[in-house]
Order: sequence, then structure tokens, then C-alpha cells
Amino acid sequence: MPHTLVDNRTPYAFEALQLVDEQAVAQCVTCVQATFLIHPEGLIPLAKQRPVKVGGEWRGDPAETSMVMEPQVAFIKQGTDVVLHGHAHAPEPGATESMIGIRVGPLQKTARVFGERRHTGIPGLRGISPPLPFERIPIIPERAFGGWDRRDPDPNRHACEPRNPVGRGFYTAVPEGDDTWLPNFEDPQDLITSWSDRPQPACFGFIGPEWHPRLAYGGTYNEAWSKSRKPLLPTDFDRRFFNAGSPGLVSPKPLRGDEEVVVMGCSPQRQRVAFRLPEPEAPVCVVELRGRKRVPLRTTLDTVIVDMDSHLLTLLWRACLPVRNGLHDVVAIGVWQGAHARDAAASMAA
Repeated sequence: MPHTLVDNRTPYAFEALQLVDEQAVAQCVTCVQATFLIHPEGLIPLAKQRPVKVGGEWRGDPAETSMVMEPQVAFIKQGTDVVLHGHAHAPEPGATESMIGIRVGPLQKTARVFGERRHTGIPGLRGISPPLPFERIPIIPERAFGGWDRRDPDPNRHACEPRNPVGRGFYTAVPEGDDTWLPNFEDPQDLITSWSDRPQPACFGFIGPEWHPRLAYGGTYNEAWSKSRKPLLPTDFDRRFFNAGSPGLVSPKPLRGDEEVVVMGCSPQRQRVAFRLPEPEAPVCVVELRGRKRVPLRTTLDTVIVDMDSHLLTLLWRACLPVRNGLHDVVAIGVWQGAHARDAAASMAA
């Protein structure tokens, strides 16, 4: 960030980014990220906060695996993404099925968990093998319905499930042989009964910008766009594109930050883990521009990540401010929380 002073009065991590909006107007984007240990007696802020992963993180090749953390390319999100990381744990030794779920305020999603299964049977009479016992299964899109069918020797006839290209269980014709795996996670209201079924993928993580339904919000990149608008975003671009949570885990409006959280089936010690989000008041970022103008920005909570493997809760607040020359116009940024944030906002408004 060029020549900009940061006075972060919160215990959390902070990052300022320069992004652009639909009209290529530069935006100063402030990101405040808080990470807490999920403890049986309450949430404990990490003494050493984890930095904002501006470039994101994938489980492997970005072209073939799902995201652990989305890259910070959004200057604004209209609602809050909720993401669940971790493993589904068997409720008892020898279990072959279970349930997992998460609820954060008004958002709720569950999935039926199955041990490993395959399509099996004889030609013309397909079936599903009984699920094998499991101890734990990673909650990742790779284990939900989706994937590619590349069995045809003609690459032009290859096809994928656009809602989850990295998953398993998608077939364009009768599956045969050993590579006939079914997903471990399914929508309990839309279970697979045949190889030709196309259920909603039971994902709990971030979805890629090229996945549906997110891709549909990205706008139309056609010849008309190339001739009259490129490199701006298309005129039919929808800001809902910036929300990267899985279907069912995106709130249309930002969460307050004090909602109850309940996680089921994702801990070997407790079948149900419950706590409340800890910050009902969003941080305030006071941006000082050249010419001594000071602008208070009240951030909104737009990302909630519950990681049951590491027992961590991550909250990300964001705000944006149009700036003619990008961050070169920003002299300093103060980051405030709680009563200090209220006083800062009040003084700026006076």
C-alpha cells in the first residue's frame, strides 16, 4: 500500500486493497479479519492473529481442486458467506451413515453422510453398494456430487457438473468398472437413486467463480461486450457474483455478528457444538485522504468461516471507498472497534 499509514487499534488483522468497481472506478477496500479459538468455555481471540490471505488458497491445482480460502477480489459483498471446513465424524464405531449440518442465524444447511459406495450391478440393472464404515470424511466439494465424465475418447464429448466440477458421481452414461464412486455427502431431501440423477451438490465450502450458480451473475462476455465495453464488467454484471458461499449458506443481507452458531456431526468429542458470534458491532475504518479529509467507513460482516478441524472461527468485515487515484490518495487509515469505533464515527459525523 503506497505511502499509507495504518493505525490499527483492534486486536485483529487488517489489510487495505486497491480494487475497481463495475465502471473501473478505483476503490480503497478495507478488510478486518478476526480469528477466534472455538473453546468449550467460549471464543478466545488468537494472541497472534492470522493474516488476510489476499491471494486465496486452494487444496491443490486451482484448475482441479476447491478453494480453502477465496482470493480477496471483491470490493463489496451484498450479503454474508458462511463456510464450514473440517470432517464429518462417525457418531459411533462401525457407523456407515450420519448427518452433518451448520446453522448461523437464519442460514441452515444439512447433509447426509455416507461411507464409501459405488454404483454396482449388471448391465441393465444398476444399484448402489452398501456404504462402508467410516471414522471421518473431509467436508470438501470433492466429496459432494459433481465432477467430470471424460470416458469418451473424443474430448469434445467430455462433460462436467457445472455446479461442482471437482466433485464425484457425475456420469453421462451408465458407469462401469472400478471408477464408479458416489459422493459421500448428499442433500437429505434429494438422495441419489440412479446414475442419471442430478441432485444439488451438498457443498459447504467456497465455490469458484466459474461454478454455477455464481457464474450466472458474472454477466455476458460476448462480441458486443468486446466491442463496446471491454475491459469493464458487462452491463448485466450482478454484484451477487462476489458472494462465494455455497447455495444455502449466503445471506441476502449482511449478518449482524452476534448470531448463534450450531454445528452438528463435525467433532469427535461432541455431536453438537454451539456458540454465538462475538462481535455485534462492526469495526470502523477512518480513511484520511489527501487534503486532510477524513471519511469513516463502517464495515459489514461478509464472511464467516467455521473450521472444526483447527477449532477456529474466522470473521471478515469489509468496506470500500471510491478514490480517484487509488491508494495514492489515501494518507492514513485508522481501524477502530467497540466504543472507540462509535466515538470515531461520531466525531467524523460532527
